This record gives sequence, structure tokens and C-alpha cells, in this order.
Amino acid sequence: MIEQLSMFDLLQETESHFTAQIREGSGFENGRVRIYCASCTLGVKELAEFMKEEYGIGGNSITFPDGQDGFADYRASGIELRAWKTQGVEKHGWTEAATEVKRLIYANEYLTAKDWEKVKEIREHFGKIPVPHPRMRVIPA
Repeated sequence: MIEQLSMFDLLQETESHFTAQIREGSGFENGRVRIYCASCTLGVKELAEFMKEEYGIGGNSITFPDGQDGFADYRASGIELRAWKTQGVEKHGWTEAATEVKRLIYANEYLTAKDWEKVKEIREHFGKIPVPHPRMRVIPA
């Protein structure tokens, strides 16, 4: 008997740990929205510098799409991902991270519906999408 897979199963099997982590954004409130707004104006090199500031230095525990637990470490040099079970380590520079963000945006796979609402609010407030400052509110209170 052939087992039938859902699209969710296929996504989990094919999405890399790196792509899954990039898709989560910086971890700060509206981080994905700020990164998206910055990507609308900045090239890859400038976006990489923006993301380096947006993510900052630090890290967090994560569960990868394949169910493995691990840790994401954000450094000046980029993102380091560690999977505990396999002891696997992936290192990705900020330019690679910015390139992946742009790819996800072009494929319409980066922002959530809630993020798109925030982008719409920003566009209405400013009349355009401005380049935000890393880790700061996108719209003034």
C-alpha cells in the first residue's frame, strides 16, 4: 500500500532548517514586517546589514520543521543553527540570510496575513513603505 502525503508533510520534508528559521523573522515584535519594509528599498548587501542589526547578538531555542530541537545563535558573522539530536551545525552569513528573505518575499512565502495588514497600515500612514530602523516600532505611537 502506498502512503499518501499531504502538502504539509512535503513542506516539512523539504524545507531546510535555515529557511524555516528565516521565515520566523527576527523574534522581535513586527520583525518580519520591518525586514520586509527594508527589503523593498535595500539591496541584498544593505539588507544583510539591516538584518544583522535587527536580529542582534543572541539566540533562542527552536524546533525545526522535521521535529528536531535545537538552537539558533545570532552573531556578527551570521546565523548558526544547531540540531541537538544529530549534533548538526549550519552556519549562514547575513548576505545568505538576506538573499533567502528576498527569495521568500518574491515567492510570497515570507509574510503572514497579519503581517500584510501591518504593511497596509504602514503604507497608509506614510504614503509609501519607508526603511525602518532595526528593532524599533514601524509606526510611531
